Amino acid sequence: MSVLTRLASLLGLSSPAPAAPPGAALAATVTVPASLGFVPVAIHFGLFNILVSHGGPATADEVSATCNARIKARGGNEPELSTRLASDTLYIMAGLGLVERVAEDCFTANAITNHMVSMPSAQHGALHLTPALHTPLPLQYAYRLMGQTELAKQHTYSIMETQGRMDSFNRFMVGKFLKFGTFPERIKSMGYDLDGALAGDTTTGARTGSATMVDIGGGRGELLLEVQAVYPHLGPEDLIVQEFNADIDSVPGVRLMEWNYKEAAEQPVRGACVYALQHILHNLPDLDTVALLQKISRAMAPGSRVLIIEYAKNLTYTSLHASMIALFGG
Repeated sequence: MSVLTRLASLLGLSSPAPAAPPGAALAATVTVPASLGFVPVAIHFGLFNILVSHGGPATADEVSATCNARIKARGGNEPELSTRLASDTLYIMAGLGLVERVAEDCFTANAITNHMVSMPSAQHGALHLTPALHTPLPLQYAYRLMGQTELAKQHTYSIMETQGRMDSFNRFMVGKFLKFGTFPERIKSMGYDLDGALAGDTTTGARTGSATMVDIGGGRGELLLEVQAVYPHLGPEDLIVQEFNADIDSVPGVRLMEWNYKEAAEQPVRGACVYALQHILHNLPDLDTVALLQKISRAMAPGSRVLIIEYAKNLTYTSLHASMIALFGG
């Protein structure tokens, strides 16, 4: 449900829509500020005008092509619009209710889009209320404005560590905003053969490597502890949490290992049955994602598996998507 739809429902201006799970509604609400930061991007590149002039559904690729043709026609030295940025921005605008998302990576104008184009002052009003300034990431720019230049040079997680906020973050990561059952329950409900994955290379009848499952960026080990509850024969030597989080120094029941994929060291656990990435890739820039997956792939044996657990794109989580971009560049 978009922000505008929720607001209209609260004001009694629309029929009540099916209620989202409370945790999903909470996540969608508290991540709205990052979504608003993309409104100036949409206006700068004329995305609302392009959708209206297109006259029907348009893909992000079509929108970026139209935008870049207009940029070239102006003859200046303006940066062009990548398809990825067009896709992310339109997706987030759909979550705000300013455009409609009709299919995966396909969007069309709605009544609000048409109003913003027919009444250009409305777009200027949006710019006035959501100012955008050139900066690597909004959070770092904000700290620079506050005179905290050392924090302005740091990654978001480093800022959180400096401010003593990592314990709170780790507690949040245990349950997030909501959970749908345990990890084994969720993955089995989708038809995944977790038993087979944890068994390793069944073609040889042998264990794949030195560990059964490695949870990369696994925080306090909640995922592996849920696995252990279903597979009690797996001990700490089989279940490894990899972290480089200063506030986590032990995880009872599983083995804690320090590893930072951004450093030169390769993945230290070779040939594990399963390498898990739960809510890790969503906040990584593309090149960082590739680097991490390459290190995992070089450590894998023929029977190894990589499990990537992320939310699929949907209109409930557009603001969460915006937050990952604003906070982490992901």
